[in-house]
Amino acid sequence: MSKINQSEKYINQQQLCFSCKNKADSFEKLIYEELQEISQHKVHLQFKKGETIAKQGAFITHILYLKKGMVKLYKEVDYRSNLIFSIHRTGKLLGMASLFGSEHFQYSIAALEDSFVCAIDRKVVEDLIARNGKFAAKVLESVNMDLQLCRDKMVSLTMKQLNGRLADTLLYLSYDVYNKDEFELSLSRKDLAEMSGMSTMSVVRTLQEFQKEGYIENENHHIKIIDKKALHDLSQTG
Repeated sequence: MSKINQSEKYINQQQLCFSCKNKADSFEKLIYEELQEISQHKVHLQFKKGETIAKQGAFITHILYLKKGMVKLYKEVDYRSNLIFSIHRTGKLLGMASLFGSEHFQYSIAALEDSFVCAIDRKVVEDLIARNGKFAAKVLESVNMDLQLCRDKMVSLTMKQLNGRLADTLLYLSYDVYNKDEFELSLSRKDLAEMSGMSTMSVVRTLQEFQKEGYIENENHHIKIIDKKALHDLSQTG
């Protein structure tokens, strides 16, 4: 995992998990002693926008908790193209699907904004899952949600036309990433293309069509969804 400013690396290093007000939902199921155990086996790292946090194919030694920022999870298909699975903001545990399975990351993670990550020893998390059923259930719930997202993306990419794919991406950003209909887009046009299975030029052209039809307003990476029903209709009809 790459790092930035060494002087900033250990900011809030002494903050213990049980006193953190920004814990992952699953960590709420851990008792004081278990949170102490995690605190003793974690390190705090900061990443600049654009930096790689985890590399596809690298050994999974730590589970990553996104304490602040925004990241993308993506498959490196070849040297020219990627497929973005999902975008995550503050409060997400990353790498959980690889527990008790592959020793290597099956995807890469990169920062879309300056981000702050807690890296927790993988073995400690696996032991807690084995010992604490409530914690294990919340972890499984999170993994299942990620799996459903991948299923939905597979349907979108294989069964829908370009308009439907980009409509799906905009609805996903609205509902699951920004939680509002008007947002400053942290993704590039290339990112949008890699999320939607489209070329960058097709994304630009389709965004222009959506704006012309009055579905959205789009100016300098600021997007406002005007007609959400129309996007839902495009999503349904493909």
